[in-house]
This record gives sequence, structure tokens and C-alpha cells, in this order.
Amino acid sequence: MQFKHPELLYALILLVIPFIVHLFKLRRFQKEAFTNVKFLKKVVQENRKSNQLKKWLILTARTLALAFLILAFAQPFIPSGKTAKQSTSTLLYLDNSFSMQLRGEHGPMLQHNIQQLLENNQENQAFGLFTNSNDFGIISPAENQSELQDIDYSSNSMNFNLINLKARQFFNEHPADVQKLVLISDFQQNFGDLNKLENVEYHFVKNEAQNIANISIDSAFVIDKNLNQITLKTKFSTTEKLDRDIPISLKNGEQVLAKKSINFKENKQQEIEFRLQAEEIENGIISIEDNGLYYDNELFFSYAETPKINVLSVSGSDADFLSRIFTEDQFIYTNFDENEVDFSAFSNADLIILNEVEQINTALQNQVLEKAREGTPVCIILASTLQLQNYNPFLSNLGLPTIQDKQNRELLITEIAFEHPLFEDTFEKEISNFQYPEVQSFYNFNRDVSAILRFQNRNAFLMNSGNSYLFSAAINQENSNFQNSPLIVPVFYNLGISALKTPSLYFEVGKENTLDVNIAGSGDQVVEIQQNSEESFIPLQQNTADKITVTTTDLPENAENYRVTYQQNKILPISYNYPRSESDLNYLDINEFENIEKQTDLNTYFESAKAAQQIDVLWKWFVIFALIFLSIEMLLLKFFK
Repeated sequence: MQFKHPELLYALILLVIPFIVHLFKLRRFQKEAFTNVKFLKKVVQENRKSNQLKKWLILTARTLALAFLILAFAQPFIPSGKTAKQSTSTLLYLDNSFSMQLRGEHGPMLQHNIQQLLENNQENQAFGLFTNSNDFGIISPAENQSELQDIDYSSNSMNFNLINLKARQFFNEHPADVQKLVLISDFQQNFGDLNKLENVEYHFVKNEAQNIANISIDSAFVIDKNLNQITLKTKFSTTEKLDRDIPISLKNGEQVLAKKSINFKENKQQEIEFRLQAEEIENGIISIEDNGLYYDNELFFSYAETPKINVLSVSGSDADFLSRIFTEDQFIYTNFDENEVDFSAFSNADLIILNEVEQINTALQNQVLEKAREGTPVCIILASTLQLQNYNPFLSNLGLPTIQDKQNRELLITEIAFEHPLFEDTFEKEISNFQYPEVQSFYNFNRDVSAILRFQNRNAFLMNSGNSYLFSAAINQENSNFQNSPLIVPVFYNLGISALKTPSLYFEVGKENTLDVNIAGSGDQVVEIQQNSEESFIPLQQNTADKITVTTTDLPENAENYRVTYQQNKILPISYNYPRSESDLNYLDINEFENIEKQTDLNTYFESAKAAQQIDVLWKWFVIFALIFLSIEMLLLKFFK
């Protein structure tokens, strides 16, 4: 037995005082009666003995009543839980990612978890809570019901590392003897590996979906377009093979453009092509009917005729290969001889190529550097003969390495940096054996930068720094066969289309997305992104002479069709979709994790946590005993003769 206020037990010492007083009173001098009252003396003596017994019984009952009353005020208890006397700090992580839309035994898993939190609403119960999208701090279900009820699904997700980072910060701010981290999730594979924090108890509440069959619209992209038609390819996937036709519809707002069906009897991945009129689709929606996750049943997209990209080249060598790549359907290509440059054309250039210019005069340097500072990509193909004292300061100003010397020997181009943004979505798979192009001479540089293509000696053939690209060798027919290589088209074509960041069919919510708006910004007017006439936000933007570069990150939060506006005029449509990572319904086996507590649901966890903190309070019993002995004292006073 233990006491909440043990200092009150010192009052028990005072109970000795009545006994001492009573003993002294019994030793007081007694008078003797005369012999002629001998018979009376005998009666008195007998009465005195019974009176002393009564006093002792009353004293004992009164003392015990006071003793039990003092013990009651000291609040005795017996701890029945192992952590009953220790301070506890509890942090809950509630997974509100899209995979929690699936139905468990009691309905949608996220909603069932929220309901269990609300049911455990004792006034003195408080804990930390965070989700994938919000950090609530310390809350009490009894006081924060509205905040809990407002928790909605989020496109964000967390892994164990991010959860541990949040937990470490919380427990540093709220230290306690016992630190509990409770993870409430379906524990998909993307949680990664668990690295536990020291001195933290881990409790896993795993939500089990009753049915994990789910069909997802994964992606859509244009594979072919001409003046009259575009071909839109859409990819679908399912977690299980299904022998039934799934209806698919493609709409522009309320207008139905196409209807098809798809069957997953043979394969879990399928593709569908839609042939559409080459006209603007402002509110494109591809939708399916599926009873699994519903966030991936729609894919929003928008299509608008993209402006042609202005490519300007200054050449000291043959530039026919560039004119064959930058065709009129997508580009406005202009080439100048190095001795006959019209500098007024630079103002509209989206990409500048210096093709084997032997000497870059001051005027040309100034024009190129000014456009580079505005963010215009610059590509330099070095000439076989050039003036180092003229080139090196220019290269340095562009953030590129400077030339050290020239090597006149044959070298193969053997390596491709497939992960480089220039080759994004270019190759279906990495290739290691292809027809290697070669050069007869090349330049060495004073330092390394990001290499896109490499020679067999690991030196860079094509490198880039920021928006500047540099070929370390001439690619004319006399010095190289690179113009005949399959690599030349993806290199220069991708350079061209990446020069003007036109919006894709759609962007992903939560990622950094960039697009260029072909208007000249003026004054305080800014570009806005609107969902409707009432809701809009101003994205991050940078003005240059002929365009505005718009970047979105955290906004918008929701998948939907939007439009880019300037001075209240619509410029172009733009669409956002949620990432499809939550559609991959593969789960961790939490039984493989050691030294963690596993719970079937939140109610079970709260019951076990309550039992661990449980104490048996005894002060009521001591009050009862005090009343019993007070009653005994009253009975002795009234009836004992």
C-alpha cells in the first residue's frame, strides 16, 4: 500500500497523547471510605472496574476512528498497473492517406479511427496527435471534437523516418518517465524500415481492409498529334485480375467525348487510346467506376495548343542538322552566320545555340549573357579551332568550366546519364550496348560539372551547369559522326522543348511544378491560378522580358482542373492530380517487428493504457472504518453501564 500524501501520516504520532493522559489520570490518589460503610465500598469498587473498562474501550474506538480518518486524508492506494506511479507522455500518429479510404470491418478505416478517438473522451485524457497533413499538438477528445471530426484524407504520406522526427521533437518538448508513440495505419510498404527511438514505447494499431481490390487510373499522355487529331494514351492498373468490363468515360466538363471499357482478366496493367479532335480541352476528366479507393477513379487533364518555341542559333559551321530537328510544327527556328547576326532577334529567343563559333565578339557575348541571366537556356558547341582568351571568360560567366587544352585523338562516346532531366521519359529502359559515336579531337577542362554524355575515359562530352550546356568537342562531319548517331535527336529536341516550360496534360499535387506563360508582365499585375471565379491563389512567379515563369509547390492542395489567368483574362487551362503511390496496396507484416506492442484497434490500446495506469484507491474504505469506530464509541457511551 502506498500514499498520495504520506506527510499526513505524521499526525498519527499525536494519537499517543490521549493514552498518556488517560494513564496519568488512572494513577491519581484514591480515598478510602470508613469501615462502617464496608459494604458500600465493595459496590463502589466493582463499579470503578467496569468504568475503567468502558473508558479504555471508548479511548480505543475514538483513537482508531481518528487513525483511520488520518489515513483516509493521506489517500492510500495500491498500484495495479506497472506504470501507475510514472508520468506518461503519449503521441498518436493517425494515417489519413488515401489508402485509408478502404473499408474495414466497421466501415472506412480513417472514419472508424476518428470515431474511436471521440469515444475515448474522458476529461482528464490528453495526448499529442499528428497526421500526414496536420500537427494538432496536445489535444483532448472531450475538448477538441470538432478538430477531430474535420480530419480529412490527404495526398501526403509519411514513412518511419519522418514519424520518428516528429516524435523526437514532441518528446523533447513534453518529457516524461514513459514515452509512448502510437502508430495508427494500414502500414503500406512505403513506410520503409523501422529505426526505433531510444526510451520510446512503440504501439502499432494496424487497420485491416476487408477488400483490397482496387482499380487505378495511373497516367495519361499524348502520343501523337497533327493538325486535326491527337491520340491520348491512358494507363490503368488493378491490384487483382478481374474478369469483368470496367466502363471508362472521357469528358470535357459535362460534354462526353468518348466512352470505352477495359478488362483485367489477363493482365493487371492495361492501356487505352482515345483519338480526339485537336482542340482545346479545358476541363478534361477520365473516370472509371470502382468500389475500392475512390481518389484514383478520376484523372484530370487539360489540353491546349502549345505555342511554338523560338530557337536561335549562331553558326560558324554547317547547321542543317539543327533545321531538320527543329521543325516548323513545334519550333520557330532562326539561324545566323557568326558574321551576320541580327541582335534584335535575341529578345524572343527561348533557346540559344552557339554552333562552333570560333570567336565570340563582345556584342554577341553581352546578348547571350543577358538572356542567360533571364533564365534562357544556352547551348555551346565548341569549334575545332577557337581562341581560348576569348572563350574562357565567357564560359566562366555562364557557370561552365574553362578550357585547359585540346587533345587530337579519337575517343568514343560510351555513357549516357539516363537519370538526367534532359532524358526524362526519353528511354523506356537503360541501354549499355549501342552504336557508339566518336570524335577525332576534344577539349579538356579545369573542373567537372554535371555530365549528360561521357567519353570512354569518363570525361564529359556533353555537360551542363544550370541552364547552360556545353559540348566538349566539335560535332561537324569532319570531327565527329555524332550527327549520324541516334542520340542527336533526343539531345537537341529535348533541349528545345524544355526551353519553354509548357504545361503538361497535368501536374502532380505537392510537387514543384514549373510552366512558362508567354506574356510580358507589367507593373503590379500578377498571374493567378483559379478553380472558379471565387477561389484563386497567386503562385511564385518570375518576370522576364517576354514571359512569366510560374512555379507551384504546396498549392493547389486538391486534384482538379484550374486555369491560369492574367488581369482577369484566361491564359491557359492547367490540371492537377494526386500522386498514385497510395494505390499500390502492398502492406508490411508488422509481426516481423520486434519489441513493439500490437493492437487490433484503438479501443484495445486505450483499455490497455488505462490498465497500465490503474490504481486501487483505498481512502473510502478508511473513511468507512473511521465511521464504524465512531459509531462504536457512540454505542459505548450510550449503552455500556
